[in-house]
Amino acid sequence: MSTRSTEWFDDSVDGDHGREVVVFTEALKVPVQARGAFLERECAGDENLRHKVEALLKAHDRLGKFLEEPPN
Repeated sequence: MSTRSTEWFDDSVDGDHGREVVVFTEALKVPVQARGAFLERECAGDENLRHKVEALLKAHDRLGKFLEEPPN
């Protein structure tokens, strides 16, 4: 067993996954109309990164709407 209690987090923010989280978090701060340009700039031709961030943004948008609607 590891002595580092945050080892799972440290590993998850390394490399590509960490970049996805950073770009996604920053994209949430950008107005929806400006996100395309923001992602173009931040992903700099990395289509895999852009696809993953766009998927996270879509999931975030769906969840946000779900939680705002009252149950039937």
